Amino acid sequence: MHLEKLEIQGFKSFANKNTLIFPGMLDKDRRGITAIVGPNGSGKSNIADAVRWVLGEQSMKMLRGKKSEDVIFSGSAQKGKLGMAEASLYLNNKDGRVPPAEFGLSLDNYSQIVLTRRLYRDGDSEYILNGSRTRLADIQILLAKAKFGQKTYSVIGQGMVEGFLNTSLSERKEFFDEATGVKQFQIKRDEALNKLRHSLDNLQQAELLVGEIKPHLASLTKQVNRWRKREELSAALNDLQLNYYGQLW
Repeated sequence: MHLEKLEIQGFKSFANKNTLIFPGMLDKDRRGITAIVGPNGSGKSNIADAVRWVLGEQSMKMLRGKKSEDVIFSGSAQKGKLGMAEASLYLNNKDGRVPPAEFGLSLDNYSQIVLTRRLYRDGDSEYILNGSRTRLADIQILLAKAKFGQKTYSVIGQGMVEGFLNTSLSERKEFFDEATGVKQFQIKRDEALNKLRHSLDNLQQAELLVGEIKPHLASLTKQVNRWRKREELSAALNDLQLNYYGQLW
């Protein structure tokens, strides 16, 4: 799996829609390399940030911002601020690293996977996989299966190599877990644990409700029995009245 194309619109300094096409195989043994050059402040780092952002990066510090709306074009002297930021990654999946059946991909679009992330200024966001809305967790599992996550060697930012050498053992382990494909199982484990915690919370709430209702159960039972007895007495009284007034008539 490798990156074929990146489309950016409204993300940071990219007010208009921009498309960056990355070369494929030069021949059967060599893959092309794309270099993006430019002066300081021209937006080179914003391209790397866009890639990280589409891959699901949640840390605004990693994206060089303070709040989520900082990634949306904030306006300039020539153009007003935009209400949405969008970026799409086109990934070549001809090597079949990502199985289509697990993510609902049809055979028609199996060879290319398109990941899209949108953020609106009101805070709403969405992830799209090959034209269909999906969850961030599904995107993370897909990338983990392909060993193509935002924290591995797939995206190496400024100072990342030096930072990696100075990280703790636990932080370095997280890097290797994602690079070796263990991350997908950790994500599934975390999802299962979250579901278990949620079920446990629901169970505890149900037990509290039962504990509150139980003292009233005896009183309610007496009331129900009285109601049933009243119905029996009412039916018997009705029969007696019919017989009595029938005799008088």
